Amino acid sequence: MEIENMKSLWEDMSQKVDQQKILTDKLILDMTKERYDSRIRSISVPETVGALICFAAVIYLVSNFSLLDVWYLELSGVLTIVACILLPVLSLKSIKRMKGINISKSTYKDSLANYAKEKATFMQLQKTSFYTSFIVLILAVISFGKIMKGIDLFTTTEKLNWLVPSGIGVLFIFTQWVLKKYKKAADSANDILKELEE
Repeated sequence: MEIENMKSLWEDMSQKVDQQKILTDKLILDMTKERYDSRIRSISVPETVGALICFAAVIYLVSNFSLLDVWYLELSGVLTIVACILLPVLSLKSIKRMKGINISKSTYKDSLANYAKEKATFMQLQKTSFYTSFIVLILAVISFGKIMKGIDLFTTTEKLNWLVPSGIGVLFIFTQWVLKKYKKAADSANDILKELEE
């Protein structure tokens, strides 16, 4: 009887230990997912704000498009509109794919591989946006200069030589800072996923 009791207690204890391990693993996975989501949020929030600003600029340009009365002004307006729609949409889709990696439903290796692929895509898109943003800035200055001030930068004799170079300087500093922040957040999310291996 004594042996039967011991055996029963041992089995109960073994089940409790197994249940505790399952709960601990689930808790670790949930905490990892929360930390991962937090890192991705640190990228998605500023990108969403930037996208809203771009969409507001598109609405403003479209509603005042008739003020762009020469073909080259119309072309700069159209190119600005296309860039202000396309770049944020691509960026937000890339972030959505990174957010969509479900670390609780796939294996560690699959999660890490999927994240590495999506991170590379996102960072490449950010680098492309970085270089494209200088062209978009010039096009936007041309378009908004005509709409807001009635100035055709191609034919004006006003001294506006400082506007584009200073804008490019500010844009360069800002985009370098943003790229570093995004890379740091993306690397941190990758490190969080790697912790699952341990």
